[in-house]
Amino acid sequence: MTKRQVTIKDIAREVGVSPALVSFVMSNVVAGEPVYRVSRETSKRILEVAARLNYKPNNSARALRSGRTGTIGVVLSDIANPFFAEIARYLEDHAYKYDYNVIFGSSDENPEKFARVVSVLLNKGVDGLILVPCDGSEKTIREVVESGVNTVLLDRVVPDLEVSSVVLDNREAARCLTEKILARGAKRIDMVSYSMNISNTRDRERGYLDAMAAAGLEQNTHIERVGHNNYGSLPEYVHIARKRGVDGFMIATNTLASLVITEINKGRFRIPGDFQVACFDRNPLFDIYESGIIYASQPVDMFASKALEIVMSHIRGKSSNTALTAERVVLSSEINE
Repeated sequence: MTKRQVTIKDIAREVGVSPALVSFVMSNVVAGEPVYRVSRETSKRILEVAARLNYKPNNSARALRSGRTGTIGVVLSDIANPFFAEIARYLEDHAYKYDYNVIFGSSDENPEKFARVVSVLLNKGVDGLILVPCDGSEKTIREVVESGVNTVLLDRVVPDLEVSSVVLDNREAARCLTEKILARGAKRIDMVSYSMNISNTRDRERGYLDAMAAAGLEQNTHIERVGHNNYGSLPEYVHIARKRGVDGFMIATNTLASLVITEINKGRFRIPGDFQVACFDRNPLFDIYESGIIYASQPVDMFASKALEIVMSHIRGKSSNTALTAERVVLSSEINE
């Protein structure tokens, strides 16, 4: 025999309050605390009884009443990338505190796939979007923002678009990393980067160039750009760089660092003996070496918490007709040697 589903009326009967009050409390709870003013004792009793009876809210009915689905759509560039996988984990954890669920998708740095995933999420009625832009996604993002969807950009921005964002100070981080290589005596430093036109990569390149110019070594700069998932030239490049007298690499991403370090190891070169290396994010390959690789740690938890904080403030502000302004949060990295 199928067990009858617990209803709001069941909770109201046991607590001794009206079903309307139970509905009010259950519909307006964030991180275990009611949003609106109901006595703490009554709210606590309602929540305790709901938990004991294993109450499952009817999300479809609640969405019809409130105009919200309790979901946020997130489009990352690549869920398999350790950086974005970690962000996904934190986003899920923080969303739970708001009594929200997260629906994830990946663009794989493909603007057509990005647009398709965004469309699917909007058709599901998500209350807000957290998006990692990819090269070519600007049109889709502009249309989403101009249509009034609660949107926050993560890790990257779209130039000249008034929209909230949470990013790293990539230019400063890359400048500091390059300065660390220079301080170790390297003078001919190449940067390995992506050919994609995305804001965080371009800012990291600017930081590298800033540091080299400040050291009077503009003539020694070279940026080797590769396509996303098109790394076939890297093995040959590492050997050619060595022949050119390159003694340091500033590497734009964790994925590229894995590839470059692997080729350095295959060529029986040494870090830091033959090359000084700096990159973003710690990599399991670093355990191959006793020391020598410099990396910038990104505050992944802060990326997630700030993005969710902003999108939730937009959702609440819109429902209360509060004027909303775009927020830009710039985070700092920690340099590790």
